[in-house]
Amino acid sequence: MSQSILLLRLEGPIQSWGTRSCWDVRDTGLEPTKSGVIGLLGCAIGLPRKDRMLEELDRLLLFGVRVDRPGIIVSDYHTVTGYHRTAEGGFKHSGGTAKSLEKAMEHGEYTVVSPRDYLHDAAFLVALSVKAEHRASNPGLLERLAERLQKPKWPLYLGRKACVPTRPVFDRLTEDYAGIEDALRRAEWAAPRSPRERDMLRKNGKGPILTAWIEDSEGEYERQDAMRINQFRFYDFRRCRRIEIDTNELPWRIL
Repeated sequence: MSQSILLLRLEGPIQSWGTRSCWDVRDTGLEPTKSGVIGLLGCAIGLPRKDRMLEELDRLLLFGVRVDRPGIIVSDYHTVTGYHRTAEGGFKHSGGTAKSLEKAMEHGEYTVVSPRDYLHDAAFLVALSVKAEHRASNPGLLERLAERLQKPKWPLYLGRKACVPTRPVFDRLTEDYAGIEDALRRAEWAAPRSPRERDMLRKNGKGPILTAWIEDSEGEYERQDAMRINQFRFYDFRRCRRIEIDTNELPWRIL
């Protein structure tokens, strides 16, 4: 039996999906996090960062992602000068820390060196469905999300605000698949953009094996990227499983 699946295409020159980032060091995972995609949906709807509806969306939606092009991780280094807040609630300055901004301003400003990782030239297919136990009580949820993704209230970005998508994030809302796994196994593959690479693949007749991750309460892998609203930006754990997909069995999607 088919079910409604919302498909998103996440492609851009740079993306960044932090898994451990809290303060100065900003990492990126190798594929989009569930919390990052929920945040993207929140931008489309117009939900503030602390809105509890973000956590509710995480609870209602089942998440899967396929790595169509893995991209390359590159580190950048930012410097930010000012009187920065500390985890304890104080303020950093050139000579140390102070309990108040007024005391900190008696000294020079503090410069933070912030390493930040980005994924270059990556492409992902994200599949979302409403969890089976919530479908009856949430009719039309995916339809509303699909509508807002096509007319977002706020700009959409791929993990961080500097990471602008190069194509519309919304791909389609479909009932062509039996579920998320079926969608990831059969939906079009974002083939290499280079005509030369595509010609080599056709000539060799052997494309790459893609990796996909599907949220599953009995999965063998654990990810700490379930959306939870709290002042420390801590995330909850969820379980998922890994599958592999042969691109020789997929239709190509060339943009």
